[in-house]
Amino acid sequence: MERSEPSSRMIDFLNASMERSESSSRVSAPYTGKRTLYGDKYVEVMKQYYDYVKSRIRIGVEGYDTSLEPIDLYRALESLFKTCGEVHNIEIRRDRVTKALQKSCIVILRGEGAGDKALQLNGSDIGGRKIVVTSLPPGLDLSTGLSTDVLAARSVAHDKRKRSEGISVTGYDTSLTKDDVKNALTNHFSTCGEITDVFVLNSRALVYFYEQGSNNRALQLSAGTDLGGCTLMVKALPYPKPKGSAWTRLRYRFRSATLSTITGWAHQM
Repeated sequence: MERSEPSSRMIDFLNASMERSESSSRVSAPYTGKRTLYGDKYVEVMKQYYDYVKSRIRIGVEGYDTSLEPIDLYRALESLFKTCGEVHNIEIRRDRVTKALQKSCIVILRGEGAGDKALQLNGSDIGGRKIVVTSLPPGLDLSTGLSTDVLAARSVAHDKRKRSEGISVTGYDTSLTKDDVKNALTNHFSTCGEITDVFVLNSRALVYFYEQGSNNRALQLSAGTDLGGCTLMVKALPYPKPKGSAWTRLRYRFRSATLSTITGWAHQM
């Protein structure tokens, strides 16, 4: 079926949405919280994390005396493996009930050849027992062959979508194609915050923003808005509480080896 020529009302609607995005400044709204990472900065931080993951060597250690004090085992492992490279972290866990050390732990090293040197320490003595040293996978799936830039961009995009807050929009010209409606709404709400998704359904559209408070700005912007002869009606969608974000996980992964290990013991004791 051939597409009919756009009506004057359609043209007015599309033009009005473009004029709105080009001429208006960011709409203010009551403070409801603020994300600390946006755009290129967010991607760069995640890239640094993936670079770190690719550079680390994870070594499994078993066979030590599980009745040792955690700090004694930590010091013994640090002294042993520092000859292989930089000891970036030692992950030691205790049983929550018995308080005994778990039978295996992980030593994270960095440095050229550190993994091969670590494997040569298999059978070394710690506290009168010979340990078993093995090589472990990196901890994240990096087998895709994608660059850390791409992995970081994908991770950030996924996290933003998961943490987005949205609005429901009705009252626009339903004779427009879904692409035209999507473009018009994107232009219209672009000043309210970073838009992660726009879904055009049969009778309404859903617009999602990453920045907290964006839906409040959208409600303020569209109160009685006449967009090319159409009166938009906007309602805020329920905001699901995030179960955990990439940035939250990242903060804990970047803690220093001693701090993270000692803190873990304190919580388990």
